[in-house]
Amino acid sequence: MVVSDNNKYVKLRNLQQKFASTLPERLNLIQTAWLNSQGTPDNSELFTDLLRQVHSLAGSAGTFNFFRLGDVAKELELLLKEYQHGSLPEAVTTVRRLLQQLVALAEQGHEQPKTELITDDSAEIEYLSNQQAVIYVLEDDEDIAAESFRQLIHFGYQVVTFNSVSDFKHAIYQQIPDALLIDIQLVEGEFAGTEAVADVCKTLQLNIPSIFISQHQSWQHRLSAMRVGGQGYITKPIDFDQLADQLEILTGRKQGSRYRILIVDDTVLLAEHYATILQCAGMDTEIINDPGHLLDVLPNFRPDLILMDLYMNGSTGIEAAQVIRQHGSYTNLPIVYLSTESELEQQLNALRAGGDDFLQKPIDDNHLVAAVSTKAKRFRELNSLMNCDGLTGLLNHISFKLALEREIAQTYRYHEGFTLAMLDIDHFKLVNDHYGHLVGDRVIKGLGRLLSHRLRKGDIAARYGGEEFALILPNTPESVAKRLLDELREVFAKIAFAHAHGTFHATFSVGIASCPPYKNVHSLIEAADQALYQAKRTGRNQVHIAADNR
Repeated sequence: MVVSDNNKYVKLRNLQQKFASTLPERLNLIQTAWLNSQGTPDNSELFTDLLRQVHSLAGSAGTFNFFRLGDVAKELELLLKEYQHGSLPEAVTTVRRLLQQLVALAEQGHEQPKTELITDDSAEIEYLSNQQAVIYVLEDDEDIAAESFRQLIHFGYQVVTFNSVSDFKHAIYQQIPDALLIDIQLVEGEFAGTEAVADVCKTLQLNIPSIFISQHQSWQHRLSAMRVGGQGYITKPIDFDQLADQLEILTGRKQGSRYRILIVDDTVLLAEHYATILQCAGMDTEIINDPGHLLDVLPNFRPDLILMDLYMNGSTGIEAAQVIRQHGSYTNLPIVYLSTESELEQQLNALRAGGDDFLQKPIDDNHLVAAVSTKAKRFRELNSLMNCDGLTGLLNHISFKLALEREIAQTYRYHEGFTLAMLDIDHFKLVNDHYGHLVGDRVIKGLGRLLSHRLRKGDIAARYGGEEFALILPNTPESVAKRLLDELREVFAKIAFAHAHGTFHATFSVGIASCPPYKNVHSLIEAADQALYQAKRTGRNQVHIAADNR
């Protein structure tokens, strides 16, 4: 969930107050640690604990607007490191002075923030792309308007149609939709559609993503659409598959789900601050204060990036990264370190050990959002190229098999079952033979789009091969899976696919099996395939359950 501006500032202020309230105790612990280790810097355990506490304070103070306190803590940290490697005559006196400064600065309270957090509306739209998009259709031909309504709701859009410019304008001033589908020529005039959009955008002082439809292919009509911000132009009869492609881009559905960021930091308040800032930018976060829990959280949360402190109690960020990299599933997962460490050689050592970037504490909130979102986006893009089918954007065959193995392991670990469904488009060879392979590809893409938009969060969809698809439905009994797939099957049968001489409809058949009772990848797929064969053999366009065949 995206944190609202009001809630964001309340939460950040509360975290700042909590940090301020902990300062007296933290400074007292640092002074005690210094007294216990004074004169014995070679006592690694005592002195390492002192350094860790000072490092933590130096890294977190600036985040909560205690900038000067953070600078003094950093100065103290560097002095203690020098003292550890060779006794400095003036070190003891300087340490005492710096400790006194820390106490005085803590009593003075926080300073004014150096920058305000920028909330990027476009970023929020990108991450909220899975919400149901609202499409306004302005079309005075009742048949075209009705068909547009029927086709677009199949893909999960909320559609509102208007047959007059006045009704359209009245509605849009009440609620701004995610995109517009506008006929250029209406009963009000040859260019009434483009003129209506121009008026609305001028009044609202914004550009609404728009696709124009027309029976004309002339340069003048296309130019009129472009001049009012039209980002798409489709000639009649409408190819709804092409329209769905363009709407996916305009409404942000191509962007995918919100980025998932795993924060690993043993400073609780600092981790909560980072989480709040990233949530404000539209990302989902999970916090781990003990790196020992990493391997338990990673399989379930499936992050797009790990944001990890370099120095933590129990293990360093470098050690944690090396443990993560032992697992083949996480070799490409971005790991970004956070630390006050300023020595270039230490930063390079951290990167050589499996890190991807190094951010220095305290980090500006906007810098944090930009750095994290950029790397998470790049990871998503590369991951998609490696793991997803190029035509549909769903998981490819290999990635699906790996996902199925993980789901089976999770089932027996947490005692939660799931259902596997194998789908196959009916008479697909005839589609290719009659209409050509390009049209056949559009049918495959259409089913992929339907699965992407209509499945539930947590469901996994893949193109298994050719015209065959596979679904993993977690925590879903066979009876519920059958009902869900029957609904998808009925919707798909209503989608119109265009060819040279008109439109046609396609159907698919489904076989499902569950885990348990099937306990491994081979037996589960074989059972679902056998159920699919039965669905094909008994008439197609239906769902069969493997249990029915045992």
